[in-house]
Amino acid sequence: MKQEHIPIQWPINQVFIFAATALVTLFLLKEASEILVPFLIAVTVAIMLSPLFTYLESKRIPKAVSLIVVILFSLLPIVLLGGYVADEAKAFAANYQTLKTQLVQTFEHLTGSLQHIGISVNGEKVQHLVEKSNINGILKNLAIQANSQFSNLFLVFFMVAFMLMESNDFYEKILKISEKYGTSSSVVLELLEKIKSYFLIKVKTSLVTALWVLAVLWYYDIPYDFMWAVLAFFLNFIPVIGSILAAIPAVLLALLDHGMATTLWVALWYVIINMVIGNILEPKIMGKGLGLSALVIFLSMTFWGWVFGPTGMILSVPLTMILQYLFEQYRETQWIALLLSDYSKKEA
Repeated sequence: MKQEHIPIQWPINQVFIFAATALVTLFLLKEASEILVPFLIAVTVAIMLSPLFTYLESKRIPKAVSLIVVILFSLLPIVLLGGYVADEAKAFAANYQTLKTQLVQTFEHLTGSLQHIGISVNGEKVQHLVEKSNINGILKNLAIQANSQFSNLFLVFFMVAFMLMESNDFYEKILKISEKYGTSSSVVLELLEKIKSYFLIKVKTSLVTALWVLAVLWYYDIPYDFMWAVLAFFLNFIPVIGSILAAIPAVLLALLDHGMATTLWVALWYVIINMVIGNILEPKIMGKGLGLSALVIFLSMTFWGWVFGPTGMILSVPLTMILQYLFEQYRETQWIALLLSDYSKKEA
């Protein structure tokens, strides 16, 4: 008689143990965020600098010299642009109240013009929305985060130096650990290469985005153009909403300083940049994709942003990819990995 296959159920006590472990881990991650964030930044910087470090080593340049060159190369943009962008940020913060008053008056004029041609707009609601907006507070929080991490700059690059020095040994350790615990080393290395490729692609596309934005804002003479270009560079790492957030302040300043025609042109250029970079260039370079669904990418950005702040939003995709890999290793949690995956591409 053929024996019927009965699926093994996940006992209810394991469900509670898993849920309790997840909650405790989440609590510890959030409480330790001040320690973990510099470490995550150091790992990210080390991943982005590792190709240059490897290239210099392949030319038989001593490790110490290669390390000094790489660190100086990475610090150069901070030294050249940091002070200038900081001055623009201070000037913007000092003029924010004046700008907000001008913005209210501009919206009042626009609503009056729309009502004159028969389009009904509630001017009081628009004014209330502008007055309640907290763009200055958002920028202030970002500045606090940036200043906090800038104060950790020595610690971050100290960790980066050690990570780069041991980068070759790290892969050997991964292979040894995989062999010892019976895990496929190819899967682990594929995950590491995918994360490395993701960061390198994002750096290149973010740099193109920032330079393109800077050229557009310079051409239309939008104030604080360097600050908005740097903001576009970093926000491009945030999936889904990053490029939208980067466009808002520049478009509003275009409205205040140059009128509706220039505003529409600046907004159009932002749309073109985001479509070319986000919908054409990045998918073409990334090839098969990240293995995560679009909904999961959006939710992960919200989740990791809550845990680690702006740094978590920037690193949300790689962190979720690591979680997905960990869930795939255990039969009881493979369903979670499946929920995180881009199932349509798996079927294809």
